[in-house]
Amino acid sequence: MHLGIDQQSGLVGLDSPALPVVPRPTVTQAKLIKREEDWSDLPTGVSHSPMSWIFREDTFDPVTRTRRGRLFQPEGAQPAQYKVLPDPYEDPHGRTVGAQGRTTKNLYGYKACVSLLQEPHRGLGLKIALGVRDASSAWRIIQTEVVANGCVMITLKSLSAFGIIPAVDMSKVPAEFEPVVSQTVARALDSAFRESPTSVIDQCRNAIAAVLSRWMVDQGRDRSILGEDLMKIATIVGQPPFAKGVASNLAMVVARLHSRGKTNEVHSKSLRVPVDEDAELALHALGFALRDIGWAE
Repeated sequence: MHLGIDQQSGLVGLDSPALPVVPRPTVTQAKLIKREEDWSDLPTGVSHSPMSWIFREDTFDPVTRTRRGRLFQPEGAQPAQYKVLPDPYEDPHGRTVGAQGRTTKNLYGYKACVSLLQEPHRGLGLKIALGVRDASSAWRIIQTEVVANGCVMITLKSLSAFGIIPAVDMSKVPAEFEPVVSQTVARALDSAFRESPTSVIDQCRNAIAAVLSRWMVDQGRDRSILGEDLMKIATIVGQPPFAKGVASNLAMVVARLHSRGKTNEVHSKSLRVPVDEDAELALHALGFALRDIGWAE
């Protein structure tokens, strides 16, 4: 199975690719993310980056935040001439039809993405970016299969901190603390699923420390707490008069995860190096802290 994208109109065809697809499907450029640097090397549009992979979406579930569709890789020189049936959107009366009822089009041509099948575990668990450099989203490949017509079908799970880290209600944050709180939370949000797990955990650790310490000062705690590390802050916030036990325990977990980003600490204590799931745990901890102290919208 092949896919073609018209160089001029962006209309999509399949199967040689001679058959126009009606209604027009959602197609997105795609790139595997194997290291942080890959985020700066995303495609910039089909006409500028025709050799990128293409994802054709078949279904999207906003509740589970999953997408299912077919993945294609470039085939030969781009673009190339193809004999295709006229697209009913572009030529409803068939005025451009030539021999054998077909017309000539310059298409960006793609074939089933067998390259993904050569990755470890056929790509399961890998991170993939959809979109272009100016606007993209991160997804996890949770299922890969080859269907009867030879297409590579994948199921994707959204990787997004939106919904995990709530928006901060700045009307509840003391004015003097607004810049620090907004900046630290924004950095954690920006790092989510785009930077290394260690970096994400570090940003979450910084944000949780900033949020909890400033909330305690707003509640009457001495300002010296602003200079303490997260473990000390977590201990104090779990005690009376604050008694935020769950937020305290989660903050301690993030503090311990942070130490696992230190090479010597990992070696001396035979610790496991943080992975993406650990970073997601740190993001959830930050979101919980914001909700628990009442600073979330």
